[in-house]
Amino acid sequence: MPETQPIPDDWTSKWAHNQPFEIHSSGSTGIPKPHILWPQLIRWSAEQTRKHYIQSSSLHQLLALPIEKVGGFMQWARAQTWQSPIDIIAPSANPLLSYTGAAKITSLTPMQIEGILSHPESRKKLLDFESILIGGAPISGEIEERLLLEFPHIHWVHTFGMTETYSHFAGRVLGQKEYSTVDDTEILVNEIGLQVKNPCTENQWMQTHDLVEITASNCFVWTGRSDFTINSGGIKIQLETVESEIQKLTGWSPRDFFCWGEPDAVLGQRLVLYAKMGLHLSDDLQFSSRYYRPKHVYHLPDFIYSNSDKIVRAKTVEAFL
Repeated sequence: MPETQPIPDDWTSKWAHNQPFEIHSSGSTGIPKPHILWPQLIRWSAEQTRKHYIQSSSLHQLLALPIEKVGGFMQWARAQTWQSPIDIIAPSANPLLSYTGAAKITSLTPMQIEGILSHPESRKKLLDFESILIGGAPISGEIEERLLLEFPHIHWVHTFGMTETYSHFAGRVLGQKEYSTVDDTEILVNEIGLQVKNPCTENQWMQTHDLVEITASNCFVWTGRSDFTINSGGIKIQLETVESEIQKLTGWSPRDFFCWGEPDAVLGQRLVLYAKMGLHLSDDLQFSSRYYRPKHVYHLPDFIYSNSDKIVRAKTVEAFL
């Protein structure tokens, strides 16, 4: 059996006595911060997940995310709300390799999915699942296509949210571009990015740096983040747009490279690429814009990742310098 991870000592008592929980954000775009999650909103979020994103004959879950971060915590909280079984194992790159339980639902990061697909035994165990939520980071188009082709019976949902919104407030079914929001959620866009308001934000507008195109009152397409935009010689370059193009041109995993802007005496900022050792950007690649080709490529043996498997870009650059 796989190694387990313990439930914090006070959680059961807090749940029984309807007390709030303190959960820390991942720190993928800044310093991790504590957030207070209120029991009535935790339960509301759990029921929204069940209503919108779960299609399963059983509510039995496998928890293989860090339990003290919002993704793992909310899995545990859903089990309490739904009064359903949950198997809790230690996070790993391939959580299904030694798992022998009967769960039909789980939440995974793109890194974990790649680990599962890399081994025949764990890949076979995916056949037992019926609903899988994917979160924490972007998923490559290649992996998405593979999941749909090899496991069409699974209801795959790529979720969208953060600690402040009690995990996800929107999700998209794989194969579709649009994210749809849960009930009682309003969305707007301003010059910074997406704004969201629902019961989990205490019906106050919460500002994000996510760049989206709103396609309906409850739907949007994500295009990147405004805090990952650089100004290079007067040209604004959205780093995640460039990364998406590089991924399509090369087939690289999003965990193995990222773009960054570094100071430049002439341009103000110049576009550079950080890539794992062994990855080389061919001169023959045809970018949709000449501004999208990085001015320099730095090769690193590894990156710094958050608990939700996102590259912590600033810390990785700082460590390299």
